[in-house]
Amino acid sequence: MSARLDDYFTARDRGALKKRGITSVADLFRFFPRRFLVPGEKTPLGGLPLGETAILQAEVISVDTRRMQRRRGTITDVLVHDGQQSMKIAFFNQRWLDKQLAPGLTVVFAGKVEEYRGQLTLNSPTWLNRDEHDEKWTPEDLNSPFPVYPRVKGIAQTRLWKAIKVLLDVADPAEFEDPLPSAMRADLDLPELRTAFNDMHRPRSATATEKAKQRWKWEEALALQAEFVSRKADYEQLEATPLLNVGARSERFDESLPFYLTASQLRVGAEIEADIGRRTAMHRLLHGDVGSGKTVVALRAMLTAVDSGAQAAMLAPTEVLATQHFRSIENLLGDQMALSPLLSGDDQVRVALMTGSMPARERKQLALDLATGQIDIVVGTHALMSDTTMFDRLGLIVVDEQHRFGVEQREALRAKAGLKVPHTLVMSATPIPRTVAMTVFADLDVSTLDEMPAGTKNITTHAVSLGDHPNWLGRVRQLIDEAAETGRGTFVVFPRIDPSDIEDPETGEVTGHRGGIEDLRERLKNSEELQSRSIELLHGRMSTAEKDWTMAAFVSGDIDILVSTTVIEVGVDVPRATMMVVFEAERFGVAQLHQLRGRVGRDGSAAMCFLLTEAPEDDESFERLREVAGTLDGFALAEYDLGSRGEGDVLGASQWGGSSLQHLSILRDAPIVEEARDIAEKIISVDPDLSSLPALRTFINRVLPAESAHFIEAS
Repeated sequence: MSARLDDYFTARDRGALKKRGITSVADLFRFFPRRFLVPGEKTPLGGLPLGETAILQAEVISVDTRRMQRRRGTITDVLVHDGQQSMKIAFFNQRWLDKQLAPGLTVVFAGKVEEYRGQLTLNSPTWLNRDEHDEKWTPEDLNSPFPVYPRVKGIAQTRLWKAIKVLLDVADPAEFEDPLPSAMRADLDLPELRTAFNDMHRPRSATATEKAKQRWKWEEALALQAEFVSRKADYEQLEATPLLNVGARSERFDESLPFYLTASQLRVGAEIEADIGRRTAMHRLLHGDVGSGKTVVALRAMLTAVDSGAQAAMLAPTEVLATQHFRSIENLLGDQMALSPLLSGDDQVRVALMTGSMPARERKQLALDLATGQIDIVVGTHALMSDTTMFDRLGLIVVDEQHRFGVEQREALRAKAGLKVPHTLVMSATPIPRTVAMTVFADLDVSTLDEMPAGTKNITTHAVSLGDHPNWLGRVRQLIDEAAETGRGTFVVFPRIDPSDIEDPETGEVTGHRGGIEDLRERLKNSEELQSRSIELLHGRMSTAEKDWTMAAFVSGDIDILVSTTVIEVGVDVPRATMMVVFEAERFGVAQLHQLRGRVGRDGSAAMCFLLTEAPEDDESFERLREVAGTLDGFALAEYDLGSRGEGDVLGASQWGGSSLQHLSILRDAPIVEEARDIAEKIISVDPDLSSLPALRTFINRVLPAESAHFIEAS
């Protein structure tokens, strides 16, 4: 019978382990130490550095356990001596030490050096003896790293470590089936799995442990790349309908544009046109900076689909964004929209909007028109993926803001195309650093819009510390008023809807209060500068009808100032808006701030953006605001953002829906990621199903569990 956690841990222990994500022996083996202490680096008692973690080796002089007077529990005072000086070390609620720490025993302790009543002691001391019954440490012990694990409530370090050591000796051989091919390990000089586990949990040397750490990075890199290469290979087997006809609608659209397409738009358009003209389904990512013209590129592709006799669907994560896309397409098409008296039925483009909040009767009719081919292009939210929504001849899907959708959701829409799958174009409004593209989007071909249309992005940005310069707020309100006087609109962005308490992080005590979005609107309305201006709210809790009315009123000029949450972050296009004011800007990410700033000056007019914060100018968070204010280059900001906040956020829920990467850094380990790609391509080319490497398939499922698929965020 194979070893199980039940054999070594109580039900309570297993509950504590589960909270750490440990439910199996395999999980326990991969519960690696957070750091290692080297007992040989011991410090004399007389030279212990106050405030630092130290290791000491000394002889036990006495052990005394007593009950605490003011609270339940016991204190065990252990007096030790290193031949030159003595020290008293206190252990709480560890009465068993009476029997284990006998006078004359040589022990090794580690802990943070603190001063108590004028004497040095160790805070939260750890007894590092290799086994509770070891009386002496060998020279090898004194030079071998000792693993210190993340805390598991109720399980002592020594007991946890001892259980892992025993399991490493008795576990089923299946636990050590290696995800890495032997040839790869040999080429890269990586230890095999059992050796690597041992080098983490009972390390022979720091060098061996470092080799094991490198191995974990290669495992994750290969798992990622094998999965993405496999997906790409699967995509290439999917048969699609070639969309070859650049016909009347496409040609009329290009001729009607009031501007010239950039060289970048033409290049990317050609890449997409080549893809959708093939019999294998396109899977391409289109990314570029704010205002680089992604919507025009996507619409040209959709018109090619329509000219080729197919339907196109654009999927957006929120109703606000879907509505904005619909209106942008309406504006771009102009007289080409259906029912134009200037065109015959063959030249018209029938475009519709589908959202979850539509009246049932209207939605039912729209679904019927889609199913019977009466609609050419449909723009919508997750409502497009419902069981009742069917297509007559879906040929192209455009997915906007891909990081808010999961594989299953895209697959659900693709499945509506029948026997042949539609081509898929994924758009991201955030420029993507190359290192991220190699990991998060490695299953897609990538097109980059790296050129801005002429006359755009004339935006001046100011980072303002209201803590250091409180008078600036009045000046900002004055500028908002001046913009309204000339018929220009202002977005005011706020990070939350409801008021909230400010709590002391140490005590949990409420020390203050933060207002909500309604409070901010009232403050603006009651200010001397803005009391005569129309100020309204926009946020995700409003009904679709309310949001549509508010946005339409802002577009038309009936509303001077729109106080909003981040529902306007992407896609919203209001040409008259030339002012963006972000309150509590330190609470937003760099990419978010750049996206928000991109909502103003859309028509090329001079625009201003103020990033307001109470943080002082010497605060680290203010430095991020300075970076945003210092450049309009979204690609440069994307690289800075990745470097400053780390890939943990990039690969976390906001982008990847909870991947289980723990060791691989897409920043520092880019060469590993690239080389792993080459290895994965060779493996998948000869073994697409990984039938010869079942352990790699198992590990892929571990790193990218099915439940980590993205889900649409609430609007």
